[in-house]
Amino acid sequence: MAIADRKEREFKRREEDILQAAFDLFAEHGIESVTIEMIAEKAEVGKGTIYKHFTSKNDIFAVLIIRQGHELFDLWNSIPTDVPVLVQMKMTMRAFWDMQINDIRKFAVYRKCDQLLLMDDMPPEVLLKFSQQSNGKTEYIRKLIKKAVDEQIFKDASVDNFSAVVIGLFQGVLDLVLSGEIKPSEELYQLVENMVFKGFMR
Repeated sequence: MAIADRKEREFKRREEDILQAAFDLFAEHGIESVTIEMIAEKAEVGKGTIYKHFTSKNDIFAVLIIRQGHELFDLWNSIPTDVPVLVQMKMTMRAFWDMQINDIRKFAVYRKCDQLLLMDDMPPEVLLKFSQQSNGKTEYIRKLIKKAVDEQIFKDASVDNFSAVVIGLFQGVLDLVLSGEIKPSEELYQLVENMVFKGFMR
Protein backbone atom coordinates (compact mmCIF):
# COMPACT_ATOMS: atom_id res chain seq x y z
CA MET A 1 0.00 0.00 0.00
CA ALA A 2 2.82 2.39 0.93
CA ILE A 3 4.61 1.67 -2.35
CA ALA A 4 1.42 2.30 -4.33
CA ASP A 5 0.86 5.56 -2.48
CA ARG A 6 4.42 6.67 -3.15
CA LYS A 7 4.11 5.86 -6.84
CA GLU A 8 0.87 7.82 -7.02
CA ARG A 9 2.51 10.83 -5.35
CA GLU A 10 5.46 10.61 -7.73
CA PHE A 11 3.09 10.39 -10.70
CA LYS A 12 1.21 13.49 -9.54
CA ARG A 13 4.46 15.38 -8.85
CA ARG A 14 5.77 14.54 -12.30
CA GLU A 15 2.50 15.70 -13.84
CA GLU A 16 2.80 19.04 -12.01
CA ASP A 17 6.41 19.36 -13.20
CA ILE A 18 5.25 18.83 -16.80
CA LEU A 19 2.44 21.38 -16.46
CA GLN A 20 4.81 23.95 -14.94
CA ALA A 21 7.38 23.34 -17.69
CA ALA A 22 4.68 23.75 -20.35
CA PHE A 23 3.39 26.93 -18.75
CA ASP A 24 6.88 28.47 -18.51
CA LEU A 25 7.63 27.64 -22.14
CA PHE A 26 4.25 28.92 -23.33
CA ALA A 27 4.87 32.20 -21.50
CA GLU A 28 8.39 32.56 -22.83
CA HIS A 29 8.10 31.39 -26.44
CA GLY A 30 4.42 31.53 -27.29
CA ILE A 31 2.15 28.52 -27.32
CA GLU A 32 2.27 27.75 -31.03
CA SER A 33 6.06 27.38 -31.16
CA VAL A 34 6.38 25.06 -28.16
CA THR A 35 6.65 21.34 -28.90
CA ILE A 36 6.16 18.25 -26.76
CA GLU A 37 9.91 17.67 -27.11
CA MET A 38 10.63 21.09 -25.64
CA ILE A 39 8.27 20.43 -22.73
CA ALA A 40 9.92 17.06 -22.05
CA GLU A 41 13.38 18.63 -22.04
CA LYS A 42 12.28 21.45 -19.74
CA ALA A 43 10.60 19.02 -17.34
CA GLU A 44 13.63 16.70 -17.54
CA VAL A 45 11.58 13.69 -18.57
CA GLY A 46 11.39 11.56 -21.68
CA LYS A 47 8.91 12.37 -24.42
CA GLY A 48 7.16 9.08 -23.69
CA THR A 49 6.61 10.19 -20.10
CA ILE A 50 4.66 13.21 -21.33
CA TYR A 51 2.25 10.88 -23.10
CA LYS A 52 1.71 8.86 -19.92
CA HIS A 53 0.14 11.99 -18.47
CA PHE A 54 -1.29 13.86 -21.47
CA THR A 55 -2.55 12.72 -24.85
CA SER A 56 -1.44 15.88 -26.68
CA LYS A 57 -0.52 19.54 -26.29
CA ASN A 58 -4.25 20.26 -26.54
CA ASP A 59 -4.76 18.08 -23.46
CA ILE A 60 -2.20 20.23 -21.62
CA PHE A 61 -4.13 23.37 -22.66
CA ALA A 62 -7.31 21.94 -21.14
CA VAL A 63 -5.68 20.89 -17.87
CA LEU A 64 -4.03 24.30 -17.46
CA ILE A 65 -7.41 26.01 -17.97
CA ILE A 66 -9.02 23.64 -15.45
CA ARG A 67 -6.26 24.46 -12.97
CA GLN A 68 -6.91 28.18 -13.44
CA GLY A 69 -10.61 27.51 -12.88
CA HIS A 70 -9.85 25.91 -9.52
CA GLU A 71 -7.96 29.05 -8.50
CA LEU A 72 -10.92 31.21 -9.49
CA PHE A 73 -13.44 29.06 -7.61
CA ASP A 74 -11.23 29.18 -4.51
CA LEU A 75 -11.53 32.98 -4.66
CA TRP A 76 -15.26 32.95 -5.34
CA ASN A 77 -15.94 30.41 -2.60
CA SER A 78 -14.30 32.74 -0.08
CA ILE A 79 -16.91 35.44 -0.82
CA PRO A 80 -19.50 35.62 2.00
CA THR A 81 -23.02 34.63 1.02
CA ASP A 82 -24.72 36.50 3.87
CA VAL A 83 -24.10 39.94 2.38
CA PRO A 84 -26.40 41.76 -0.08
CA VAL A 85 -26.36 40.34 -3.60
CA LEU A 86 -24.86 43.52 -5.09
CA VAL A 87 -21.95 43.25 -2.67
CA GLN A 88 -21.49 39.60 -3.68
CA MET A 89 -21.51 40.59 -7.35
CA LYS A 90 -18.99 43.36 -6.84
CA MET A 91 -16.69 41.03 -4.90
CA THR A 92 -17.08 38.36 -7.60
CA MET A 93 -16.18 40.74 -10.42
CA ARG A 94 -13.31 42.26 -8.47
CA ALA A 95 -11.86 38.82 -7.66
CA PHE A 96 -12.00 37.81 -11.33
CA TRP A 97 -10.44 41.10 -12.49
CA ASP A 98 -7.66 41.10 -9.91
CA MET A 99 -6.78 37.46 -10.61
CA GLN A 100 -6.15 38.27 -14.27
CA ILE A 101 -4.55 41.70 -13.91
CA ASN A 102 -2.27 40.87 -10.98
CA ASP A 103 -0.54 38.19 -13.06
CA ILE A 104 -1.03 39.25 -16.66
CA ARG A 105 1.62 36.75 -17.84
CA LYS A 106 -0.42 33.89 -16.43
CA PHE A 107 -3.65 35.28 -17.86
CA ALA A 108 -2.04 35.63 -21.30
CA VAL A 109 -1.07 31.94 -21.31
CA TYR A 110 -4.47 30.75 -20.11
CA ARG A 111 -6.32 32.97 -22.56
CA LYS A 112 -4.27 31.70 -25.50
CA CYS A 113 -4.79 28.10 -24.37
CA ASP A 114 -8.51 28.77 -24.31
CA GLN A 115 -8.46 30.29 -27.80
CA LEU A 116 -6.51 27.36 -29.30
CA LEU A 117 -8.33 24.61 -27.42
CA LEU A 118 -9.99 21.94 -29.56
CA MET A 119 -12.96 20.40 -27.77
CA ASP A 120 -12.98 17.39 -30.11
CA ASP A 121 -9.39 16.51 -29.24
CA MET A 122 -9.76 16.03 -25.47
CA PRO A 123 -9.80 12.76 -23.54
CA PRO A 124 -13.35 12.08 -22.30
CA GLU A 125 -12.46 12.48 -18.62
CA VAL A 126 -10.74 15.83 -19.25
CA LEU A 127 -13.60 17.01 -21.45
CA LEU A 128 -16.05 16.15 -18.65
CA LYS A 129 -14.04 18.13 -16.07
CA PHE A 130 -13.61 21.04 -18.48
CA SER A 131 -17.32 21.16 -19.34
CA GLN A 132 -18.41 20.88 -15.71
CA GLN A 133 -16.10 23.68 -14.67
CA SER A 134 -17.05 25.94 -17.58
CA ASN A 135 -20.73 25.41 -16.85
CA GLY A 136 -20.06 25.98 -13.16
CA LYS A 137 -18.53 29.41 -13.80
CA THR A 138 -21.52 30.48 -15.90
CA GLU A 139 -23.99 29.08 -13.38
CA TYR A 140 -22.27 30.90 -10.52
CA ILE A 141 -22.76 34.21 -12.33
CA ARG A 142 -26.31 33.32 -13.40
CA LYS A 143 -27.37 32.60 -9.80
CA LEU A 144 -26.15 35.98 -8.61
CA ILE A 145 -27.90 37.78 -11.46
CA LYS A 146 -31.11 35.79 -10.98
CA LYS A 147 -31.09 36.69 -7.29
CA ALA A 148 -30.75 40.38 -8.19
CA VAL A 149 -33.62 40.06 -10.68
CA ASP A 150 -35.80 38.18 -8.17
CA GLU A 151 -35.14 40.86 -5.56
CA GLN A 152 -36.17 43.46 -8.18
CA ILE A 153 -32.76 45.14 -8.06
CA PHE A 154 -32.03 44.34 -11.70
CA LYS A 155 -34.43 44.83 -14.58
CA ASP A 156 -36.82 41.99 -15.32
CA ALA A 157 -34.95 40.60 -18.33
CA SER A 158 -33.31 37.37 -19.48
CA VAL A 159 -30.77 36.12 -16.94
CA ASP A 160 -28.91 34.39 -19.78
CA ASN A 161 -28.63 37.69 -21.67
CA PHE A 162 -27.38 39.49 -18.58
CA SER A 163 -24.81 36.73 -17.97
CA ALA A 164 -23.59 36.90 -21.57
CA VAL A 165 -23.16 40.67 -21.34
CA VAL A 166 -21.17 40.50 -18.09
CA ILE A 167 -18.88 37.72 -19.33
CA GLY A 168 -18.44 39.30 -22.76
CA LEU A 169 -17.73 42.77 -21.37
CA PHE A 170 -15.05 41.60 -18.97
CA GLN A 171 -13.48 39.24 -21.50
CA GLY A 172 -13.47 41.88 -24.22
CA VAL A 173 -11.82 44.51 -22.02
CA LEU A 174 -9.22 42.01 -20.77
CA ASP A 175 -8.44 40.99 -24.36
CA LEU A 176 -7.78 44.64 -25.17
CA VAL A 177 -5.45 44.80 -22.16
CA LEU A 178 -3.59 41.73 -23.44
CA SER A 179 -3.27 43.27 -26.91
CA GLY A 180 -1.68 46.37 -25.40
CA GLU A 181 -4.41 48.67 -26.74
CA ILE A 182 -5.32 49.80 -23.24
CA LYS A 183 -3.60 49.66 -19.87
CA PRO A 184 -5.25 48.14 -16.80
CA SER A 185 -6.14 50.67 -14.13
CA GLU A 186 -8.57 51.23 -11.31
CA GLU A 187 -10.35 53.77 -13.50
CA LEU A 188 -10.83 51.16 -16.21
CA TYR A 189 -12.17 48.60 -13.73
CA GLN A 190 -14.61 51.10 -12.23
CA LEU A 191 -15.87 51.99 -15.70
CA VAL A 192 -16.55 48.32 -16.48
CA GLU A 193 -18.28 47.78 -13.14
CA ASN A 194 -20.40 50.90 -13.56
CA MET A 195 -21.45 49.82 -17.06
CA VAL A 196 -22.70 46.53 -15.66
CA PHE A 197 -24.68 47.98 -12.79
CA LYS A 198 -26.04 51.06 -14.53
CA GLY A 199 -27.12 48.94 -17.46
CA PHE A 200 -28.83 46.31 -15.30
CA MET A 201 -30.34 48.33 -12.45
CA ARG A 202 -34.02 49.21 -12.39
